Amino acid sequence: MKLGHSVCVALAAVAAASTAIAQDAWPAKPIRVLVPFTAGGAADVSARVVGAKLGEVLKQPLVIENRAGSGGILALELIKNAPPDGYTLGIFANSNATKPATIPSLPWSLDRDFAYIAVTVDATMVLVGNPMRAPPGNLAALTAQLRSGTRKYSYGSCGIASTQHFAMEKYRYFTQAVAQHVPYKGCAVAMVSLSNALAYIKSGKLRAYGVTTIERNPAAPEVPTFRESGIPELKNYVQEAWYGFGAPAGTPPEIVDRLAGEIERIVALPEVRDRLRAAGLEPSFRGPKRMEAMMKAEVASFREITAAAGITAE
Repeated sequence: MKLGHSVCVALAAVAAASTAIAQDAWPAKPIRVLVPFTAGGAADVSARVVGAKLGEVLKQPLVIENRAGSGGILALELIKNAPPDGYTLGIFANSNATKPATIPSLPWSLDRDFAYIAVTVDATMVLVGNPMRAPPGNLAALTAQLRSGTRKYSYGSCGIASTQHFAMEKYRYFTQAVAQHVPYKGCAVAMVSLSNALAYIKSGKLRAYGVTTIERNPAAPEVPTFRESGIPELKNYVQEAWYGFGAPAGTPPEIVDRLAGEIERIVALPEVRDRLRAAGLEPSFRGPKRMEAMMKAEVASFREITAAAGITAE
């Protein structure tokens, strides 16, 4: 019995040592990062700016793969099914939380199938208008026009049940503004990410009515917040977008913790913060537990708006 016990202890020690060696060796090859959005958007910019520095620190490149389509459902399924070995990461967003609120059956669960690593940026959303078609003036004037119903207006977003769609429906629900959602194009006004609209706002090709964050964005300080509009129903209006890194569930905690620690240091670097802010993104690190809690809170919030506004993914 004593001999057998000694053998078991020895084998356990060997296994533990092997695991430690494997973890110490990580990463021994390039790491791929799946981005569930097209190139050039807020998620893609945050992934590439932070990922480039992370690759330098880890001494292995982070290979960014844009896997847009199906509102991020496909990309998250690929992340879920990847080996949990630290060599597949993904960019997660609070827009992921719109899916459980609008789609009854999904191939993944935000509660069970992922390891949350770190939020890296907050992305401001802005309500913009086509100067040739949208009402002139500020957000209060726009809201008064939409409430009057004297003319039919449509508004655009990057897709049904997207964060931008929810942000606009939240605004309409609060103010009783009347406008028809038409995804992508053909609209007088649109709710979009500031990072995508910034150049057009600066050039005068788009009129900016307001940003949805608590404070004005440093990249466009001239654009007021919804809360500054003077509309009583919007005095507490806030709807932010955020992006961060995650991995398949079962990824070793040591790897998750190391990634979170490195990302925290990277997001604090002045050159990284400057690059992100130039794109209209606000650097804002939150670690694994906070990111997971934020995702759960987003699911609850989007479900509330879904019920109130009657949003479906159809």
